[in-house]
Amino acid sequence: VFQRAVAACKAVDGVNLSIEPGETLGLVGESGCGKSTLGKTVARLYEPTEGAIHFEGTNLAPMSRSELKPYRREIQMIFQDPYESLNPRHTVGTIVEEPFVIHRMGTREERREWVAKLLTKVGLPETAMGRYPFEFSGGQR
Repeated sequence: VFQRAVAACKAVDGVNLSIEPGETLGLVGESGCGKSTLGKTVARLYEPTEGAIHFEGTNLAPMSRSELKPYRREIQMIFQDPYESLNPRHTVGTIVEEPFVIHRMGTREERREWVAKLLTKVGLPETAMGRYPFEFSGGQR
């Protein structure tokens, strides 16, 4: 339940789903039906007002931001609008490297190697690391 000054709105209600390790879930539905709200709540970008979010047997719903940090390595949401997802002031290399930096993974050199491999894996050349989001086509973004 999300509350406004005027009234409360049940954006997502009665959802029960299980995602197995290694599985990817895509949410499909009409505009305004709660897909983004559900995704953001599961990823704990929004605070749930009731219910539970279990991850590997642990309820994430009541956790603080600092308690959630180790779990954020394992939970990811990919937003549908690349214009909102990609910071136009950062290169693609910096954007892709950011989660590794946040979680203090590897040296700078190792992270750059990982980023290059990830870009290659999705069909982009290593040189894409130095480009900005606006320099890519819609499909590449």
